[in-house]
Amino acid sequence: MNVSKEDAQASLSTIRDVRIQTQRAAISAYASPMMILWGVLWIIAFTATHFYIEHSQHIFTAMNVVGIAVSAVIFYQLFHSNPPFRDDPSERIGWRIAALWILLYVYVIIWLFLLAPFSGRQCNAFIGTAGMFACVVMGLWFASTFMIVLGLAMTGVTLAGFYLLTSYYCLWMAMMGGGSLLGTGLYIRVRWR
Repeated sequence: MNVSKEDAQASLSTIRDVRIQTQRAAISAYASPMMILWGVLWIIAFTATHFYIEHSQHIFTAMNVVGIAVSAVIFYQLFHSNPPFRDDPSERIGWRIAALWILLYVYVIIWLFLLAPFSGRQCNAFIGTAGMFACVVMGLWFASTFMIVLGLAMTGVTLAGFYLLTSYYCLWMAMMGGGSLLGTGLYIRVRWR
């Protein structure tokens, strides 16, 4: 059977389109709920911290407790009730992703104790950029330009606020950081399904 060059190129193009659609569906199913959740939490926590800086530790502790608990529920529902994609049991990629995030934050806590003393703004920027580093790593693992760009862009937003807008860092992070996460999560949820 002879296949023309045009037919081969059309088949390759179809395969590429299916790969992109599958990648978008996976990001929509897995990343979009987390982005929406953490975007809302960032907006609330950073806005509250700007106006009530003396309570920032309590605000961010509450945000993290709520975020971790709701993330665990979302994660459980995604992988146990009706997973959007069935992992090969030998791979268990979803559990590896969860382990990456859990271990990252265990190490972040260790590093914070090792690097102390630091200001609240330094602590916040460090934790945020560590999370964005994990997004970049996941983007590299899954060949997802979207995740790489998101991680790098959010790191840039954090650094810009940290160095250029010190007095308005929290409002900057609420609007640009939390708003970007929320907006991106909603866009993906609506447009990539």
